[in-house]
Amino acid sequence: MSDEASLQESPQVRVLGHYGALLSLVELGLGTTLQAFRIPFGGLFLSLNQGYLLTCASIKTGDPRIAYSISNVAAVMKSLAPAGNKLGPMLSLSMQGLLFSLGTRIGVNLPGLVLGSVLLSLWSFVQPVITYYLFFGDTLFEAVRILYQKTLPFHALREEDLLGSLLGLMGLKALTAIGLTFLAWRRKGDESLQERLVIFAKANPVSNQHPAVLALRDLSRPLFLASLGLTAVFLFYSQHHRSSIIWHLLRPLAVGFVFFYFSRTLTLDRWLSRLHGGPWGDFAKGCEIALGRLRKVL
Repeated sequence: MSDEASLQESPQVRVLGHYGALLSLVELGLGTTLQAFRIPFGGLFLSLNQGYLLTCASIKTGDPRIAYSISNVAAVMKSLAPAGNKLGPMLSLSMQGLLFSLGTRIGVNLPGLVLGSVLLSLWSFVQPVITYYLFFGDTLFEAVRILYQKTLPFHALREEDLLGSLLGLMGLKALTAIGLTFLAWRRKGDESLQERLVIFAKANPVSNQHPAVLALRDLSRPLFLASLGLTAVFLFYSQHHRSSIIWHLLRPLAVGFVFFYFSRTLTLDRWLSRLHGGPWGDFAKGCEIALGRLRKVL
């Protein structure tokens, strides 16, 4: 019996391969479209898409654990992409799958799926905080605190206003996630909407620039530059010595470059063959099926 035939006899492997590839292709196609039109907060849309797809997969299979496995297959597929950021999206895919699966632990029913989708939707607000803390440390958050205290009175803003705006944005996204869950439930897990988005992946341009050049370009992201500028202003008005300011600013630049470079060069393909025959065998085979479909589409 051929390996391909043996793979096709395992329903779990087929599900992992199918939905893992579908999530990867939609992430690629939708992500490219959002980036091309410079739509802000693209990660919010991608996470909502992931929640919808995981809801469809859970309804189809009835397995409360399938969402986390599918998300990890998609994360591995992201590491094999020829270009683009990898580490951040891989973390998002995996963590959002884990949060979704926490909801389905109460059952693959409407309440469990709604809870999972809501938990998944909140991660995109948490990950940027973790990432930029890694880059800048306590200095950035101290700068934000000082700016927050100094500027609020001039704009007649209260702490409750800012907190309310943040909670409102989080609530709006959670409500959108709930609406998509109801849509998937009503359509009985039909993923045809996702299949239509795959067409965007076929037209995805692949950059042939060196990863180091692209990592340097990543350092010019508006949010990164704003954080760097805010930190520099804070250090200057805190009466730090000029050499101390330079060293404080070199840290986020160095950490950011290493992070972005590693994010663009990370690949996990060499580990797949080592997982065969062990407890991760089905997962590795699912990754291989997903990779086969990606190669056919792209």
